Amino acid sequence: MTDDSEQIRRIIAMWEQAVQSRDLAGTLAHHASDIVMFDVPEPIQAIGLEQYRETWELFFAYSAGGEASFHLHELAVIVGDTVAVAHALLDAADDKCRLTMALQKFGDEWMIVHEHHSSPWPNPRETGQKSENPEAAPRP
Repeated sequence: MTDDSEQIRRIIAMWEQAVQSRDLAGTLAHHASDIVMFDVPEPIQAIGLEQYRETWELFFAYSAGGEASFHLHELAVIVGDTVAVAHALLDAADDKCRLTMALQKFGDEWMIVHEHHSSPWPNPRETGQKSENPEAAPRP
């Protein structure tokens, strides 16, 4: 594993821990000021750090915190010289989601420039589907 890959994994682990702790400052750390996020609930798009912050304030208003409220697994990181992509599966309360992050390297520091949170359709929670593979849900 490269130093860049390890740094990105640490950034994402700190982000996950901050969300679990309902730590807004920690959740915003390592995010670019012009981040673009696509989310599952409304608003489905946040542009810039201020709008991104507002989505987390909403999440924290309904989240009890703790590992059960927000847990990543199967994290994969693909690193280039100045751009990286990370993806993982995400358990958020009772929802099964997918997470994709794009990161850009500025000098020696990696910053999250894009997040995409998505939910399989139909949602396994709503259909009672037990598959570990969210893509296994039948499509119309």
